[in-house]
Amino acid sequence: MTVRQARVYVSRRGRRLVTSETNTLELTRVQHWLEDPVRRHVPPGAVLDAWNFFEDLARGLREDHLLQQGAVHNSAYEKLFGDECAAWTPGERQAVLELITAGVELWNSCPVVVKPRSSSRSRRP
Repeated sequence: MTVRQARVYVSRRGRRLVTSETNTLELTRVQHWLEDPVRRHVPPGAVLDAWNFFEDLARGLREDHLLQQGAVHNSAYEKLFGDECAAWTPGERQAVLELITAGVELWNSCPVVVKPRSSSRSRRP
């Protein structure tokens, strides 16, 4: 989804985006990389954003045990933050792949509400 698509989506529902910032989570790029991580270049910004999002999502759903992290993750994260993914050790690379894959699976397991009830609507008995 692009920022423009997000604005149109919320506008059609009589709402507006809370912030004017134009950042979106590029999960499509991350999933594309996950399909063939050996041959595809790591999209560092998209993976970093996804990592942070998945941590927040897991905490919010009280599922943070699904994204267990240790020293190898910390090291890989620092390299990712510094745009030094090429310097990942095989262990770091594997840890990132497992964590991001678990995050994608968590995201895909979230229930989707197609037509959520508005708190301003009156409820039917």
